[in-house]
Amino acid sequence: MTPWFLNFDFKGRSRRSHWWANFAAWVGVGFGVLVLLGFGAALSRGDTPGAGGILAGVIVLLTLPLGAVCVVDHMAMTFRRAHDTGKSGWIWLLTWIPFVNLIPFYFLMIEDSAEGANKYGPATKTFYTAEA
Repeated sequence: MTPWFLNFDFKGRSRRSHWWANFAAWVGVGFGVLVLLGFGAALSRGDTPGAGGILAGVIVLLTLPLGAVCVVDHMAMTFRRAHDTGKSGWIWLLTWIPFVNLIPFYFLMIEDSAEGANKYGPATKTFYTAEA
């Protein structure tokens, strides 16, 4: 497991499992935000008018910077994942084109890491050898 702040680094390589763990964490955060929004909406239907609306407004205002952090983090992780497969990180832009995005999705998130060092850094996989 790497420190959280390293997720915003655009240089180097990132393993497939690290990308998927990062993706799962952001899905969990998104689910938590939806639960909080639902809680705020439920409060607004209660006896105290305005309390839920204020809570929902605060949650929405907090999700805007959270969304920006999510996009930058995801972009950095995808850049490093592309580097791990030996491709330029700018292939990330193709993931924004509908239907075309399935091709880079395969190469970035499903393809195995390139063995050995490449121009983006040392290998991220550790290959164990039997000691003689």
